[in-house]
Amino acid sequence: MPIPFRPIARFLTRTLHPAPKVDLTAAEGLFRSMAERNSVQGALITVNHYTAPDFQAWWFVIPISAVFPVNIHWVVTAGWTNPGWLKGLTHWLFPRGARLVNFTPMPAMPPDPAEAVQRAAAVREVLKYASQTPQAVIGMAPEGGDQPGGVLGGLPPGVGRFMYLISQSCPNIIPVGVWKEQGCINLKFGNPYQLDVPPDLSAHERDVLVGDIVMHHIAMLLPQRLRGKYFNGDAIYGEPEL
Repeated sequence: MPIPFRPIARFLTRTLHPAPKVDLTAAEGLFRSMAERNSVQGALITVNHYTAPDFQAWWFVIPISAVFPVNIHWVVTAGWTNPGWLKGLTHWLFPRGARLVNFTPMPAMPPDPAEAVQRAAAVREVLKYASQTPQAVIGMAPEGGDQPGGVLGGLPPGVGRFMYLISQSCPNIIPVGVWKEQGCINLKFGNPYQLDVPPDLSAHERDVLVGDIVMHHIAMLLPQRLRGKYFNGDAIYGEPEL
């Protein structure tokens, strides 16, 4: 029997000093609808894979889970890729910890051909959860790995297509930007949206388009210094500046 993670996240978030700065304004309507069970549609949370010397990427799972009105099924790393004895330990420990709180462990990026079977099984597990769980909420960081300086990076092949498949059961996509400023964690939720993808695209074209859409929505929630290649995305999507 999995342990509910949301109460744990709420407890851990209360121990953070200073307390995280959370801006929920743009997503309040959907939050309220999901909390009151007025919406039968699921949601996909997409967040930047932010890291800093004093902030590990997986930490954002805690405050996001704490403020979200329902449980989130996170796609998390199945182990570190850096060399050393800790790599083997994390590949043993992380999947077991993920199962304990009903998360799906996914091999880290960039893709390792030796992990293809494990990756495919994780993808199937997430899609099954999305399609069979009422009002399912999936959470993931599309970049799938640390980026230099916490700046947004491009997506590995197939991630956009994966998100598109999830969106068939979880059509409401909620972008989240996370970063640290003066020692404080900042979380900014963006306007929920749904993908509008032309039906005649090839698999590769759909992969690229969905990835660009998702990452631009995340980028517009971040300070400009962290937007990377999506720096000029505001001209396309019209999101407000920070």
